[in-house]
Amino acid sequence: MARSQRLQRITATAPVAAAFFLTSASAWAQQSSLTDILPDQSIANSGIMMIIFVGAFAFAMWSATWLIRERRMLDENNRRAELELADLKARHERAQALLDVPDQRVVIWENREDAPVCRGQLPENTAAPLDPAQFIAFGTWMSAQSAQSFEHAVDRLRQRAESFDLTLETKSGTVIEVQGRASGSHAFVRFISLSGDRAALAALEAQHTRLMQTTDTMKSLLEAIPFPVWLRDQQGQLTWANPSYVNAVDGDDLDRVSEENRHLLDENVRQHIAAAHSQELATSETGSSQYRERLPATVSGDRRMMDVSEVNYAGGSAGMAVDMSEVEEVQSNLRRTLESHAQTMNQLATAVAIFDEKRHLVFYNSAFEDLWKLEPRYLETEPDNGAFFDALREAGKIAEQPDWSKWRNGLLQVYESTQPMEDWWHLPDRRTIRVVASPQKQGGVTWVFENITEQLEMESRYIALTQVQGETLDHLGEAIAVFAPDGRLKLSNPSFQKMWDLEDEQVAADTPVARITELCSPITEDPAIWRQLSTGITGVSDVRQTLSGRITLIGGSILDYALVPLPNGQTLISFADVSASVTLEHTLKERNEALEAAERLKNAFIEHVSYEFRAPLTNIKGFAEMLQQPVFGELNEKQAEYVGHIASSSNVLHALVDNLLDLATVDAGIMELDLHRIDPRDTMRSAAKSVAELLHEKRVTLNLKPARDSADAFFVADANRVQQVLYNLLSNAVAFSPEGSAVTLESQVDADTVSFAVSDMGPGIPQEQRDTLFERFTSRASSDGRRGAGLGLAIARSLVELHGGSLELDATGTSGTRFICRFPKLPNTDTQPAMEAAQ
Repeated sequence: MARSQRLQRITATAPVAAAFFLTSASAWAQQSSLTDILPDQSIANSGIMMIIFVGAFAFAMWSATWLIRERRMLDENNRRAELELADLKARHERAQALLDVPDQRVVIWENREDAPVCRGQLPENTAAPLDPAQFIAFGTWMSAQSAQSFEHAVDRLRQRAESFDLTLETKSGTVIEVQGRASGSHAFVRFISLSGDRAALAALEAQHTRLMQTTDTMKSLLEAIPFPVWLRDQQGQLTWANPSYVNAVDGDDLDRVSEENRHLLDENVRQHIAAAHSQELATSETGSSQYRERLPATVSGDRRMMDVSEVNYAGGSAGMAVDMSEVEEVQSNLRRTLESHAQTMNQLATAVAIFDEKRHLVFYNSAFEDLWKLEPRYLETEPDNGAFFDALREAGKIAEQPDWSKWRNGLLQVYESTQPMEDWWHLPDRRTIRVVASPQKQGGVTWVFENITEQLEMESRYIALTQVQGETLDHLGEAIAVFAPDGRLKLSNPSFQKMWDLEDEQVAADTPVARITELCSPITEDPAIWRQLSTGITGVSDVRQTLSGRITLIGGSILDYALVPLPNGQTLISFADVSASVTLEHTLKERNEALEAAERLKNAFIEHVSYEFRAPLTNIKGFAEMLQQPVFGELNEKQAEYVGHIASSSNVLHALVDNLLDLATVDAGIMELDLHRIDPRDTMRSAAKSVAELLHEKRVTLNLKPARDSADAFFVADANRVQQVLYNLLSNAVAFSPEGSAVTLESQVDADTVSFAVSDMGPGIPQEQRDTLFERFTSRASSDGRRGAGLGLAIARSLVELHGGSLELDATGTSGTRFICRFPKLPNTDTQPAMEAAQ
């Protein structure tokens, strides 16, 4: 290269030298001509010019000679360069042939910045991409572990020029050999596809590596898990165990445990496992057996339940024990919790059904069964949710839908949702069901069917009642106002506004009670009452009490007020205008006092007259009885008849006086009963004797029908008063009985009462007279046209009620009259005779 550059410089200098030589020659020639002209001035310079010419010529000749020599050397160098170029081309072709050898590929890195160059091609079975860009993405066609190892090796090759030889595995399972080398600044990697024994050996090495890695991984995993794991040889000798096994058998280290061959399971358990293996090996074709069962084991001195899994193979056995004690406890608690929840669900009045993630019915409570009335056998089959809806439709339990499939599928979309769904079903039997479907996190749906028919009816009735109450309050004559706990007016009716002469804005909602008090107090005679009401509304006390009273307005109106505590701290105030009622009350009080005075006067008059009548009546009765006796001589028939009438009239008048006295005594509340133990049969016979004369006069027969079980049926009463009652009833029956008929007196004994019934065959009592039958001085004509005083039934009823019994008309008969009087066996009285009689 230097020689060529010198030749170029000389070649460029030669023309310059020749030009200098020609210029010098020309100048010398000119000088010679001038010398001829000026010989004296230029003779001295001619010599100089001659020397210059000779020097320039010599230099030119030397340059030409050197140039020719250099030219010859340059040609020689060019020939040698051509020979070297041909040799380099041949070597390049040989390198290309080596790089393009089949079944291999070379990747070359010239520097860190440039992309690598790929040459060659791997077989198709390696699954290596043909495209260079895809090929250098090694992780896409190598296995993960091989790609990681290769990338680390390439990094060391390029950074530190460390050569490597690797056997890598592609994702298709093919094994290739990789060689990495560095030369100068270049790094290249050759990928060689293996075949034959080399490929088989490489595959075995890769498999061995994977197995060793898997074994190391499994060993690390087994050592890390908290469950005992062990390996034993064919003789049952422990060959390996994880730390959990060593701790479970209370060992110090694995070597000590293996040397002592400690066992986790008891002897009888091991024998049971060995027998199970022997039984399975007898029928196994693989030469191995498996055993799994939950067994007891002693772990660190504690008795635990463990899931033991053991595999028996040709080289020995391997086992693992998982502690299930906590799991069993959790499962037991879960079972108890589920049973408790099921019991709680069954007590609910709301129907609940749970469907699992496969849409099968897994739980339903009693309310669900009662609501839909489906066969228990059908529910026990765990029907599908959609099939359940179809069953309800077929049974007519739910209403038909225009598009049944669309409606049902819309309900089942809740399985794909995370939000609860709510719907209302109106059943054919007019019940309304609120349906809530709640998706569960673990899958499945809980359906809640709430029968809200009664709730809707109650709400409807409540709304209607509220409206009625509102209308009622608005049309009440009483003034009503309700105050909130903070003392502000919540509502009032128009009567309140009118009664207290208030404007609309003064009774608006949220008006303070203080403002109402300020407006209403001036028109009352006692303003303190409104302040008391205000305190009752806004005051704080443990017990809220009702206030009531009367308030008088300045205009003369009289109001009754009441303050009533309501729930939630509310208070109601009502005002009623009782002005007319007070005036009427005063009038009625005055009239009542006058009536009471008249009653007292009447009773006094009756008592006085009765006593005044008793003495002469007794004399008349006595003299009549004396005249009827033959002691004072015989009377003719007419005289005897007159005396008989006198005696009979005296008896009637005497009975009337006694009745008046009895009524006066009863009304005064001073009648006392002479209580004794009485036999109903004796009472009936005595009553029959007392009306014998009346029966004879009316030619009426008396039938006595005592109770069959009345032998010991005694009762406590005043015998005279009971006989008086029966006499009044019998005499009344005889009076209204037609001649020749019969009157019946019968008794009935119950557990607590003794009843007497008097019936006749008379015309009966008209319906319009029955309401006033027992009133005093109310009478009707008897069969002979005569009327009584109208006191018999009244005094009889008063005497029966005085005993604590009752007297009533039996209206069930179609003819005649029947009275029933009932006496308690032990009357409700505190008198000492009654107690002695009861004893």
